[in-house]
Amino acid sequence: MPTTVSYTFPGQLQPSVIVSDGDAVLPIVVFLHGTGGNVNDMSNPVQNWPLNYDHVSPLPPDRDEGWSLYPGVGVWSFNLDDQVPVTSWNDALQSQQFRTVSYSQVQPTGLLQQPVEEFRAIFEALSATFPDDQFVLLAHSRGGLLARQFLKDNEKAAGRISFLITLHSPHEGSNLANVANDVDGAITSLSSIFGSIVNTALGWLESMVNLPAYQELATGSAFLRQLQAGERPLPGLQYFSFGGTSVELTRILSWVYTLDSAIPQWHWPPFHHVITVIEVPGISPVLNSLPPITPEITEGQGDILTANANCHFPFGGTVHQSNAIDHAEALWNTDLQVQVLQILGINVSGGTITGNGNGFWM
Repeated sequence: MPTTVSYTFPGQLQPSVIVSDGDAVLPIVVFLHGTGGNVNDMSNPVQNWPLNYDHVSPLPPDRDEGWSLYPGVGVWSFNLDDQVPVTSWNDALQSQQFRTVSYSQVQPTGLLQQPVEEFRAIFEALSATFPDDQFVLLAHSRGGLLARQFLKDNEKAAGRISFLITLHSPHEGSNLANVANDVDGAITSLSSIFGSIVNTALGWLESMVNLPAYQELATGSAFLRQLQAGERPLPGLQYFSFGGTSVELTRILSWVYTLDSAIPQWHWPPFHHVITVIEVPGISPVLNSLPPITPEITEGQGDILTANANCHFPFGGTVHQSNAIDHAEALWNTDLQVQVLQILGINVSGGTITGNGNGFWM
């Protein structure tokens, strides 16, 4: 049965977290979400990040729209790629009998001090409730910085934590925060040309880079300088980081009439309308159309919000892996989930999770 663990934190009435049911031999995995997120990031990620676009499938075939009295010329419609179902981290880990903990951090768009203090209270309560268990911290984006600050302030906690695994966390900052005004201007320029469809695809990015939480992670920020001063890897704790190198968020597609749609036929009505889909030149894929202001939004170097080179831990004795996915995809990408499960000792064959193996925990 799931276990409710209560903790004490100023300003919250009867706060608690729920530890899901699972195999008591396996560690308890605690999720730490990123900037602007909440408990849904790891359990229902498209609730907060509706960016699950299928930008890799072939374009759909031509479509017959029937006969008409007038010639078919120009654009029929614009749209983004279809959205596809995803598997959350919560589902992926619970399917392998890991117990998980998700919660919504205080001040998810503000500075990190309060979330770090809150997590200390949560971790103390979890450790007391499960005195014989080990823990894994699995953190997305800013959650990785939260984990590092917590461990720096509470080194004894490392005795209960076996792994810190961070997903696309800007450990050495994000240059995107430093050039927020340039990003705003580039998006505004695209919107003036292509309209609301650009805001649908990129409006979230414009908002994100201007949040206080994101600005705190700017390259060279006072917070990062303070965090790295005297920071060291803690004995017995294994560190793994992942970064992304794709900014292909979605294609912007346009259904247009074929040339034959404008040619009259020996038929009444005389015009046979057929439409075909193309990527809109100069803007699709949407992030690739922005100028490469900084590595975070440059294909092969970043994932839209973080640069792969900055997702390494800033100290030795760690392992880093990069994947050609974007920042949001780190919340549901199956290949990434398989890589993390392998770290935790789960046998994987042909990309399919096959059950508990002879890894670390068995």
